[in-house]
Amino acid sequence: MPSFLYGRGADLQARMGIDLLLSERLAAIIIFAANIENELERAIWKLRGGSVEPGSIPDTDARPISDLLRMFNEIVAALEPGEQRTMLETWCKAARSGFTIRNNIVHGMTVNFDTKVAFMRNTQWDGFARKRPFGDLWADHDTLDMIRDAFAVLLRVIWGIARDQEGLTENALVPRALRDARSILGEFASQSYNPSFEKY
Repeated sequence: MPSFLYGRGADLQARMGIDLLLSERLAAIIIFAANIENELERAIWKLRGGSVEPGSIPDTDARPISDLLRMFNEIVAALEPGEQRTMLETWCKAARSGFTIRNNIVHGMTVNFDTKVAFMRNTQWDGFARKRPFGDLWADHDTLDMIRDAFAVLLRVIWGIARDQEGLTENALVPRALRDARSILGEFASQSYNPSFEKY
């Protein structure tokens, strides 16, 4: 097949340093993020007090993730003080960092540094400026394991909110897992993060 002969996808993947284990973790992060976007819409409807009228187009439709996160954050800020609000405030902070990481991966240029692969978003070439700030992720198996697990926490929580899952706020592991996810994602999304000084 011409696409196989010219594209040589496996060879290009190897040259980029994306081995099977790395690609498996990257795929999981991207898939979890896509599912979070879907469940976030449903969670917004749920916390507003109902579902969307059949046949209507909700105001959450076709919104970028930054808009959905802003909408959700506004709803959370209006909740009565308590365990659910505290839990969801932590979720919002973790999710903002998580989607910065997702964007660095899916919109970033891949650079192979032998022991790590870097994804660099909004790089500057030939002296021109970018509208959006530079972002990067230095990825290895351990880093991506932590990011994948943090995204899994975000997905499980927002899935539970979207479906009014019983016992979510009573489960003592949930707020601990969310704080851990917020810390992990916040560190790896930060531009002041130095991979040689990671705490994990």
